[in-house]
Amino acid sequence: MDADIRSVVRRIIDLLLIAAILGAVGFGAYYIGQHVDKTSNTLAAQDSELGQKTYRPTNASGPSRRTIELIGASVAGAAGIMIVVSLGSVLLKTRKRQRWHAT
Repeated sequence: MDADIRSVVRRIIDLLLIAAILGAVGFGAYYIGQHVDKTSNTLAAQDSELGQKTYRPTNASGPSRRTIELIGASVAGAAGIMIVVSLGSVLLKTRKRQRWHAT
């Protein structure tokens, strides 16, 4: 019974860590996207040929579409890397067990 409780607690901790990592990746992508939009619009305002903002969102106070796409791609990429690493470790453990039993 002790092993069951430990297993459940470990899974909960793992899920919280995964959520924290994906949240950090999403926040970082949001921050970078906002900074890129701000810099782009500032430089566009100084350009005599352009004379307009490079992007005008419908909701001026909200994030741009580019920022939202960057967040989505970053979170999906981080989740994909986690899945690949997890599958790789499972396959590696299986091979180690087979070698250990074989010798």
